[in-house]
Amino acid sequence: MTIPAKLPSERALEIITVGLSPELAIHHCDNADRSKAHLFEVGGPGGRQFALVVGDMYAAKGPKPSQQTRILLEKCKVPEMAGVSPCDDDYSGSRIKQADSRIAPPNQSSCLVADESALRGLLRWYAQYRGASDDYDAASLGSLERTRLEKAAQDAGFDLSPTVERDWLVFRSTAFPGTVGVASEIAGYRVVVSDAGLARRVATEFTAVAADASPPWAVYLNNIQDYPTLHRLFGRIAAVSRVLAGEGLRAFEESRRHPPDTTEATRLVVQRVGQDIFRASLLAYWGQRCAVSGLAVPGLLRASHIKPWADCASDAERLDVFNGLLLAPHLDALFDGGWVTFLDSGQIRISDALDAASRTRLGLTGAEAIIGLTERHQAYLAWHREHCFDRKK
Repeated sequence: MTIPAKLPSERALEIITVGLSPELAIHHCDNADRSKAHLFEVGGPGGRQFALVVGDMYAAKGPKPSQQTRILLEKCKVPEMAGVSPCDDDYSGSRIKQADSRIAPPNQSSCLVADESALRGLLRWYAQYRGASDDYDAASLGSLERTRLEKAAQDAGFDLSPTVERDWLVFRSTAFPGTVGVASEIAGYRVVVSDAGLARRVATEFTAVAADASPPWAVYLNNIQDYPTLHRLFGRIAAVSRVLAGEGLRAFEESRRHPPDTTEATRLVVQRVGQDIFRASLLAYWGQRCAVSGLAVPGLLRASHIKPWADCASDAERLDVFNGLLLAPHLDALFDGGWVTFLDSGQIRISDALDAASRTRLGLTGAEAIIGLTERHQAYLAWHREHCFDRKK
């Protein structure tokens, strides 16, 4: 039996007790000074057991911690996954034979684990393992895993009771349209979204692999590697969903129900309130990052209208999140002044009036591009190219 890499048991113990313990509710059954093996329960006290063979880590003389990671599981079929190699022989150290252990031979499966990724994947799989059947379906999710998924969704605002639809645990909200489904996998999570534009917008932020899905779904998001990432993903999906559902426009219309007394005061207050709402929408849509540079300092970023406020024909245009870019200050000034614009591809176009020396001082290379541009931005950008570009203020 060979394994391509070795994960020292000391590092594996740290990953289990610090990194994975909160995520999988791992209960450490032993004191810190136990030798040769440590016993754990996943899902809290009384949960399914596993053990880590640590070697003579705590020997009084010449401690010799194991330079590889061997995991012992309650009897099961060890999954086929990269970095996990089943062992042919049983482990029967004294700790494993004690009365509180449920993994003494023959009620034992064990394997060598090559690296951190494989260890995390194996124990996440084990936390969801349901017995003899290896087939996954959302209806048979373990109670711990289902509770964690529901919490992530509820924290984001998916307030309707989840439903099980084939392989997916499905979430919806009364506050915004769109549907999200989640499936737990050996190495993380798979998410499916009903709105293609929404899914591809957040995929760029999470380096998720987006793929077309069959109706009623639009896009799969793969490569969601852990629960914290899934929790953040739910939050971003909800935030962008609210923006796309017109939350900003509704807030603006509500603010106009009780205007100030004078006409001029009304105009100034309405515009300021509208611009504040517009900025909040852009911050939510673009994930508090510059759409071009990726600068992630919200206090520095500018909410830049593509078609200016004064030129818009309606409040719907003024508050349309697709009529805006979240830009770093220098890019906002250049864009607002007509020194630069953007093509439908997202690629920057720089005015010939901006000389080479000035471009260098501004850090412009000509390779800049909008990250995450959609078709719904294109009509506004066409207006900017025609009416603003090369017409400096």
